[in-house]
Amino acid sequence: MKKIGMLFISLVLVTTVEAKEKKDPVVITVAGKEIPLSEFIYMARKDNSVDLSDKKSVDYYVELFKIYKLKVADAESLGVHKASKFEKELGEYTRQLQESYLSDKAAEDSAMRVVYERTKYIPGFKHILFYLPGGEIVPKDTVEAYKKAMEAYNRIENGESFESVGESLTSDPQRKDVTYVSEAHVYPLQMLKVLEEKIFSMEPGEISFPLRSMIGFHLFKLDRKIPNPGKVRIAHILTSFPSSDPTDEEVEQIRMKSDSIYREILSGKDFAELAGQYSNDTVSSKRGGLLPYFGLGEMVDPFEKAAFALENTGDVSEPVKTRYGFHLLKLIDKKTETSFEELESQIYGFMKRSERNFELYSGFDEKMKARHGYVFYPEAYAELQRLANDYFPTDTSFFYRGIEMAKPLMRLDTIDYMQNDFVDYMNRRPTSAKTLSIDYMQEIYDLFVRDIVTEMEREKLGQDNAEYNMIVKEYYDGILLFEISNKRVWSQPADEQEKLEAEWIKELNEKYPVTINKKVIRKIKKYLN
Repeated sequence: MKKIGMLFISLVLVTTVEAKEKKDPVVITVAGKEIPLSEFIYMARKDNSVDLSDKKSVDYYVELFKIYKLKVADAESLGVHKASKFEKELGEYTRQLQESYLSDKAAEDSAMRVVYERTKYIPGFKHILFYLPGGEIVPKDTVEAYKKAMEAYNRIENGESFESVGESLTSDPQRKDVTYVSEAHVYPLQMLKVLEEKIFSMEPGEISFPLRSMIGFHLFKLDRKIPNPGKVRIAHILTSFPSSDPTDEEVEQIRMKSDSIYREILSGKDFAELAGQYSNDTVSSKRGGLLPYFGLGEMVDPFEKAAFALENTGDVSEPVKTRYGFHLLKLIDKKTETSFEELESQIYGFMKRSERNFELYSGFDEKMKARHGYVFYPEAYAELQRLANDYFPTDTSFFYRGIEMAKPLMRLDTIDYMQNDFVDYMNRRPTSAKTLSIDYMQEIYDLFVRDIVTEMEREKLGQDNAEYNMIVKEYYDGILLFEISNKRVWSQPADEQEKLEAEWIKELNEKYPVTINKKVIRKIKKYLN
């Protein structure tokens, strides 16, 4: 039986090799290294001057390709590919290339567009926050804050206004376990994910049930949700107060000075010149008073209201008083809406670096879990969760108890990963910013699964993805070609390079054997898709 089995395997291997040779024959052998036709065609198609349906064009490219491969062979003979500089550059490029394959761009785009759609509205809300204890905590440490939040919620449900409850809870300035604030404006990516999702899903007048975050328990009342008016660009002339607490007489003097500048503007004098002459904002005055674009909530209230009240480009406001002094504002431009394309890189960068990366990559994570037959064992996870009710996962007590747990926690590609595999992973990679034990463990578990399926996909790339392998090979050759060409030709005086190139090519032809499969070259058309 063993002999029959080995014979069968041998036949399969022979058949597979023969099929491969027929499908992707060797087109050229350089310095003993066989180069398949697929690589030749791939490189030829990247050269716009090559017409693979034209014999002369193909013959010309064969010679170019041969010289290219001879130079690569020369670099390898000198050990350039073994240098640490080469390995580092190729490694960095390969990692970047893998990232482009190990992702779901459509799902990422969808996640970013959810955030972008939220930029079209600006919520204003009131907020009561009951703080959790600081540092690493377990669920029992949240009970007190939850009780306080529920008491406040029940008071509101029983008829007290949200405002009166918030004010009564914070009337004692010595009390540090609760805060009550009113926020006129909030934008996406400015709050914790769980809070943002709640705020942007509420309707004006709605009051939220107590909501837990890593900070504490939150009660929200949504006051308004207005269309985002966009951003404005303003130039201003500031006549500032002499101190942070000016007298009435000083305020009147500054107002009169600002008013006199305003009359000069109305008489036709150039705003930018007057800003350079009079403005006490020394930074913007050098640019004619010009400020960067800003939206609601980014400037002090009186300044902001006056800026957004200006309707037409070139309009100038009357003197506007703020705590800094009096301002004259000129509308330079209005952006009523910012496109997704303008914000895309900013949204992506923020999501990638924060807890939002789980939203960003969820499409890829779920697709990979499905591809690798992900199975989750909730009972085994619940046992770890019970342990996290008593110990934070970075606690040595958690580790020593958890490392003894050996039930299957999840399965990928028919491989079971045990509870202690996950515990060991947490011990080696505590990367979550979550401060509640069960949240911490959940986030690390999601990373645990992602790391495993990503590594599985990374290994499959080199086995299954011909395009990926071709790109890596092209970059590998490209680095070698650059290094050897720079050494032999490009680093030399320009007037000597043509001669050096010719001498080098002659040397290469004499030094390394080359065999061209002319039969394949003649029939190249039949291999083109």
